[in-house]
Amino acid sequence: MKFRKISIAALPLAAFLFTAPVSFAHELETHGAVHQELNAEHGAGHEELNAEHGNAHENLEAEHEAAHQFPMTARQHRRLHRRLARQHAREHQELNAEHGALHNDINAEHGNYHGY
Repeated sequence: MKFRKISIAALPLAAFLFTAPVSFAHELETHGAVHQELNAEHGAGHEELNAEHGNAHENLEAEHEAAHQFPMTARQHRRLHRRLARQHAREHQELNAEHGALHNDINAEHGNYHGY
């Protein structure tokens, strides 16, 4: 009689223990796929930001070269370089803000997947 009660009580636990690894393995596959997708999105975002950064530098260099095609006083030259430096700093601030937003978005997606 005792054995039957133990068997009846143990049967649901055994069924759970048998099916849990199967469902857990499926969850791991899904989890891995989600992480791969997020990593790909992260890498693509960085590539895009690097391209923007390169374009910004090329544009500033072109503007600098174009300005040097004309004669200027020392004062005009200093003003040109200060303006280009401010423009350069603004470009970096914008890229840093975009970079932060990229990470925030990806972290939010990751958090939503995990439910926190």
